[in-house]
Amino acid sequence: MIVGRKFYQLTEIGSTNDYVKSELSDAPEGTVVIADVQTAGKGRMGRDWYSPEGGLWMSVLLQHSENCLIPLTAGVAICEAFHNYSIRPNIKWPNDILLHGKKVAGILTEVIDDRVILGMGINLNVRQFPDDLIGRASSVLIETRKHFDAQAFCQHLCKTLDENYRILKDEQVDTLLAKWRNYSVMLGRDVTIKLPDRTVFGRVLDIDRRGALIVVRADYGVEHIIAGECRLLN
Repeated sequence: MIVGRKFYQLTEIGSTNDYVKSELSDAPEGTVVIADVQTAGKGRMGRDWYSPEGGLWMSVLLQHSENCLIPLTAGVAICEAFHNYSIRPNIKWPNDILLHGKKVAGILTEVIDDRVILGMGINLNVRQFPDDLIGRASSVLIETRKHFDAQAFCQHLCKTLDENYRILKDEQVDTLLAKWRNYSVMLGRDVTIKLPDRTVFGRVLDIDRRGALIVVRADYGVEHIIAGECRLLN
């Protein structure tokens, strides 16, 4: 296995991604860092990530030129790991994992030179959320009433991530995209996508080989959007 080649288990840390950057940047590919609690968890767009006891907060050091496909690979791996528990979550582009329409996991990648730090936050056994997250975020425990052994789930996730990362390294992109489509809630949906300079309104047609969302606008123009703040409209 590549993923899990080296393993660090921490009780409490600011951010597992920051720990990798500051302490383990020269560690071998596949190094995994897990924390019981993050006091400064990180989400996309500079947001905080609520990371109390009960979740799985982990970072993996990877190395691949197709950086934009790593979040897609991680999303598929998370969904496949849940299959061991007869749970079927969905992927919302670009980096959210949903269960019953609520966010139960998120993905954050940070690139340093030719290396990628893949951060994954999974709300396994989190029992409650701050007021500003209620209605949007949830945990697998809340949604399924199943309590998880975080260590066992982590082992499943490392296995499915390793399998899908090897598919990516073998350049079998079409295989990954087919898996993504199987879990996606995006296809055929109307969306708004906020970009730095404008907002795109349209309907999702597909995803391309770079991981960009293919959207047809109301004027029938087609855009390939590699990143943005996406909201489902229907």
